[in-house]
Amino acid sequence: MLVAINRNSIIFHVLIILVLAGLATNFFTEYQLGGLNKYAAKHLVVFSIVLISSVIWKLKWMTTSLLFIIMVYINILSSTIYLPFRLEDANLNFEAYFSRVEMIVFVMGLLLAVFEKPWHQFVVVGYNTAFIIACAMLYPELPLGKYILAFIMISSVGAVSFFVFNRVIRLQNELQEQHQVVSVQNEELMELTTFRKDIMKIIAHDLRTPIHQISMLTTITRNSKSKSDRNEYLGLLQQSIDKTYGMLDNLLNWAMQNDETLKSYMDINLYELVEGIKNQYSQNLSEKNLSLVNAVDKEFNLFYSKEVFQTVIRNLLTNAIKFSPQNQRILIDNMENESHFSLRVHNMAEQVDEEKLGKINTGQIVTSSLGTKKEKGSGKGLFICKRMLKKNNGGLKLSKSPKGVTAEIQIFKSIPFETNLGLA
Repeated sequence: MLVAINRNSIIFHVLIILVLAGLATNFFTEYQLGGLNKYAAKHLVVFSIVLISSVIWKLKWMTTSLLFIIMVYINILSSTIYLPFRLEDANLNFEAYFSRVEMIVFVMGLLLAVFEKPWHQFVVVGYNTAFIIACAMLYPELPLGKYILAFIMISSVGAVSFFVFNRVIRLQNELQEQHQVVSVQNEELMELTTFRKDIMKIIAHDLRTPIHQISMLTTITRNSKSKSDRNEYLGLLQQSIDKTYGMLDNLLNWAMQNDETLKSYMDINLYELVEGIKNQYSQNLSEKNLSLVNAVDKEFNLFYSKEVFQTVIRNLLTNAIKFSPQNQRILIDNMENESHFSLRVHNMAEQVDEEKLGKINTGQIVTSSLGTKKEKGSGKGLFICKRMLKKNNGGLKLSKSPKGVTAEIQIFKSIPFETNLGLA
């Protein structure tokens, strides 16, 4: 429709009251002139139909559109349907009556085209054509030219308004679709901007610890008097720098990518991928005297985004180290069932907040907890990991196990991208 009718619109309520008042006035006028004759009865019937329809509409048992159509068509019908009775009235000025009816048809047709659908014009024009033919047959005294002129005017206006309004409505729909597209794009842009900010926070957090380690090793190396000790510290320093450089390079590459490039899939050997990440975290593991067991099947290959998998595993391993007590073991293994492939990270965390695990599983951001050695975190790492997996046909599920926490990366086999399944 060209203009929508609002149920709560004051103007529409006023329109209903005016229609009812006009019908009531017509009834009382006819009643005073000739009692309860056929004209007065007609107005009473029309008034009753509109009143009952309005009450039903007010009770929300009828749509606003249907009530409007009833009011418009009842006006057209009430003006034309008792034509034979009007012709019997000796005091009737038929030309004035005919002109008044044509004006009513003209106005009502435009109202239907504007507030409803333009195709109503064809209904109105068709009905008016039948009315004009009936008038010409029942009242030939009126010049034929007047009937033809009325037909041409109403039909021409109806046809023009149909095509014009129909075109305007199509343009409105196209603009609305474009507006929806722009709104979606704006939402995605805002989400991406927030996502990028969160990524930079995580990068800053993840680099804080290795840079601190480099600073400490540099100080120890400078103060060391033994050449052998200095060489050993220099070796550790070189390892820490290489690890930090590799981590920074991966994080920055990932931060500069968009959702489509994250879907750049390749064949990945997960055992080798885990081994590479294990080497990067060797110093973090040794500081807590933790052992990392890579129990992933050496033949386990997966066609997936390497960037996504590396980022998620690093995040899960960071959390596992953070919450594991000293002298414990972290286990990484894999499994497969009918619906998905899984890579699981098991740690021996002693205190598990099950409420937080539930919030993480439902995609909520949680407040970061301190690790066993007071390590801090951003609290958004798992949230971002879940977002990436969700956009890449996967999910992340955390669960409490008898000896700690299990974080499971799930890659679905045949489910369309961005499907939730309650895991993301």
